[in-house]
Amino acid sequence: MKKVKVKGKNGAHNIRISRQATNESNWSEDLAIWKRISQISTEDSNVVKVVNDKGEVTFKYIELIGYTKAGKPKTKNNSEISDVMTTLAKKIANNNTFEYDITYENEVEFWMILDFLEWLLNANKKCQKFFCRNASRQSVDEDVQLETVRQYTNLHVEKPTNGQYTVANGEIQHKKEIKNKKFARSVDAYIPTLSAYGFLKYSGPVGSVTSVHQFNESISFIEETKKYCDKYQDDKIFYVQVDGGAGEEHLPEMLKLIGKQSNRIFAGNTEQVIDWLNSKK
Repeated sequence: MKKVKVKGKNGAHNIRISRQATNESNWSEDLAIWKRISQISTEDSNVVKVVNDKGEVTFKYIELIGYTKAGKPKTKNNSEISDVMTTLAKKIANNNTFEYDITYENEVEFWMILDFLEWLLNANKKCQKFFCRNASRQSVDEDVQLETVRQYTNLHVEKPTNGQYTVANGEIQHKKEIKNKKFARSVDAYIPTLSAYGFLKYSGPVGSVTSVHQFNESISFIEETKKYCDKYQDDKIFYVQVDGGAGEEHLPEMLKLIGKQSNRIFAGNTEQVIDWLNSKK
């Protein structure tokens, strides 16, 4: 379960402690599921192995959840158990082919998962955490940035669905309505009382491919919002909220690009965005 921790206006710090808390929660939850799977017999017919036409394997655990009025069994796929079994199968296929004498993912069998779990459950916590879900893949960062702004502005900050508000070609539309999507940028935060649209990023290490890509996305968002502001003289405002060393070092470039539209467009870290939004009340 995602854990959002806000200990001040520093977005990067809040993201770091939230990731740590989420990883701890993930370990506790995943450990419980590993233990449940380890109790399943290799002869259990509820375990179903599915291989698609690309040779990718999925394991499903089909549970009995009741009966129909006619007495026929009703079943449901236990997604928690199924997802973890599938993840472990892929780890085996990627890292332990020699140990299990296999070559391809579709050769992984359920007994291999149980054998792997026997080792994993006997490993110490430090080791087990490397096999758990990782907070960096769970949108924790964005949730933290949103919540920090909420707490320090007392504004209602919404998290739109992906593509609900997209800035492109001087317009704000749903993504599916945009013809040329090359430079379209979906909005990550919407504040109704201020008519404010935000683009949120947390950058990786300086020089990484991810950090460069995220910088380019932020620049693209600014360029698209400038087109909107040039076209419409309304009350809508826009901001780029970026935390982390690799992103924050590019803020001067972003502010320079914004130029004369600085009254309606802003770029800054979480603390700076909070101050800017408060000034707009």
